[in-house]
Amino acid sequence: MLAPNIDNYVRNLVRPELIQTTCRPPRTIREYATDFQQNSRCSWKYSRSKDGLTRIDQLVTQAALIQTLDYTRIANTSQSLVEAMYTWLTGFNPSNPVQQLTSDGIQRRQNAITTLLGGAYCWYRQASEAALSEPLALGNIQNHNDIPFNLYRYRFSRSGFNLHMTPGRLYRGDTRPPQMLWQSGGFFPKMDNSNRHDPHLGSGASCQVISSTDDPNVVARFAWHNKTYCPVRYYYLHHTDRVDKAIAGFVYEFDKNGHECVEVANVTPGREVAFLAIPNQYIRRFRMRYYAGSQSNIVLSDWMYYNENSVRNIRITADKQRWESFKRNWQQYV
Repeated sequence: MLAPNIDNYVRNLVRPELIQTTCRPPRTIREYATDFQQNSRCSWKYSRSKDGLTRIDQLVTQAALIQTLDYTRIANTSQSLVEAMYTWLTGFNPSNPVQQLTSDGIQRRQNAITTLLGGAYCWYRQASEAALSEPLALGNIQNHNDIPFNLYRYRFSRSGFNLHMTPGRLYRGDTRPPQMLWQSGGFFPKMDNSNRHDPHLGSGASCQVISSTDDPNVVARFAWHNKTYCPVRYYYLHHTDRVDKAIAGFVYEFDKNGHECVEVANVTPGREVAFLAIPNQYIRRFRMRYYAGSQSNIVLSDWMYYNENSVRNIRITADKQRWESFKRNWQQYV
C-alpha cells in the first residue's frame, strides 16, 4: 500500500479522476510503459543512470511485458513505479546526492514521467482492489453463491464492457433441464485451472460469464444445441399424459432487478446481459422448446414455475434412441 504522503502527492499532481473517467484506465499498464520508453528518450550522450532513470527503466521494462490482466503482478509493479517516480519528482535520488539531472530533455522527461505516473497510479488503484476482490468472487462461484455487486468491478470495469443496473426480467436459453440446473444451484461459470474469468461477450463462446437477454424471441432461438456454445449434446424427452415430445432446449426466466450486470459497450442495451452467477433463488420460470424440424421452427411449452416441487414432478428423461426416433417423425408429436 502506498504511504499516505505519496498517495496525496500523486492525487494532487496527476488528478487521476480525470484520467480514469469511465471506471478504467484508458490504456493498459503495458501501453503506458511502452509510451514512456519512447517519450523519455534523449540524446545518446546523456546517461539515463545519471539522470536517475535506472530504477524507473527497470520497472517499466517489467510493466511492458505484462500482457494479461495479472492483477497481483500489475498492482506490485505499478506501486513500485509510483514510488520510484515520486522519489524522482521530489528530489531525484536523495541517497546519492552527487547525481544530478543533465540539462538536455529535462522537461521532456518530466512530462513523460508525469504521464506514466498518472497511468501507473490508476492501475495501482484498480489492480490492488482487483487482487483482493478476485479470490473472493471466485470463492463465491466455487461455493455456488451469488456475487456481491462490488466484486463485478474487479473484472469488468474496463474497455469493451459496461456495468449497468439489471433490467427487470431476463431470459436465458440452455440445453440443461431444470433438474440438472436445480442440483447445480443455478447458473455458474465453468471453473478452469487458470481461474481467469474474462468475459467474451459478443465474440463467441464463453464459459466464464452467464449470458442472457431481455428479448424472449432471441432466447427462444438460442435454446437449441450448438457445438460452439455447448459441446455436450443432451437428448431429453418430455412425457405428458397425451404424448411424449423431444426437447431441443429450455428457456429460463430470471429476475436480478437491482443487481449490477455486465454488457458489451456499444451494443443495444439488454441485447446481451451477463453475470458471474445466477443462483437458483433468482430463477422464476422455465419452458421447454420442442424439436420441430429446424432451428427456425419454434414450438414452446407453457411457462412452469421453477421451484423444488415443480422440478421434482416434471417428467423429463434422457433417451437418445427414442429422441432420434421422435426427431425423424416430429410432425406427429407437435
